[in-house]
This record gives sequence, structure tokens and C-alpha cells, in this order.
Amino acid sequence: RRHMFDYLGGKFKRKFDQVNRMSIPPEFRELLGSKVYLISSLYDDPCIWVFSEEKFAIFAEGIDDTFEGEEQAQIQRLLADRLSIAGVDRSGRITVPEEQREWAELGEEVFVVGMGNRVELWSEENWQSHKTFSGDKSRITLSPKGARRV
Repeated sequence: RRHMFDYLGGKFKRKFDQVNRMSIPPEFRELLGSKVYLISSLYDDPCIWVFSEEKFAIFAEGIDDTFEGEEQAQIQRLLADRLSIAGVDRSGRITVPEEQREWAELGEEVFVVGMGNRVELWSEENWQSHKTFSGDKSRITLSPKGARRV
């Protein structure tokens, strides 16, 4: 049984085959399960978010809890437009629709990056230009929010 604190982490390089299939790294397969939700990034980064069924449900519920009325309808339409669902075959492969591959500028090779609650698919060039952090690094803590400090 999965635990709510399961964490997808690490970076792996994979290749697409002739029919737009790529293998999910074994390190991610159990946590992602047999069906994944592919979303062309809602932040407009050139990548594809890959959620397990469980994590996608939490993500979608968060959208419903955050937005209301017309704004909620707009974000739901955006999500519907950028979403596809893929089964994971016995070899751990998924098929990424051509439209999403083009949107994320994915060539033959792809970086598969664990991002905690999801995996992201990136081209090497776009990953190199988007992997930096421009915020205040002094705010990074080794203690989780709400942890008891002694």
C-alpha cells in the first residue's frame, strides 16, 4: 500500500521508440502505478507533468478547492485541454501523445525527473535552462514546516 509521503526523486535519461513510447524508470514504476495522468505544464514550462492516479486526484481536488465560478471553469478547461491518460504496459512503458511531445519540445531523448508528487518529462536543453532556482535559497530548511524545534 502506498503512503502519502512517498516521494518521487532523481533524474533519469530515457529514449522514445518509433511509436512514442518511453520506459518509466523502475524507481518510479511502483509509485506511479498502472495508469498515469500526463499534463502539459500548467505553468507553461516546456515539460510534461506525470501524476499517479492517486496524486492526480489530490491535484484536481486542490484546483476545485482553490478556484470558484468562472475562474474554476477556465482552469478546468485548461486542464482538460492539456491532459491525457496513459496506461503503463508490462514493460513499464507509456505512450506520450505527439501533441504533448511537441508542446514540451521532446526529441528522441528525454529527462525523467522526480519532483516529489509527480514526475516531469523534459528535453535536455530545456531542463538545463529551467533547473535553477531564482528565489531566496536561505529559506531552504532541512526541517519540514510545522516540525517541532527543540
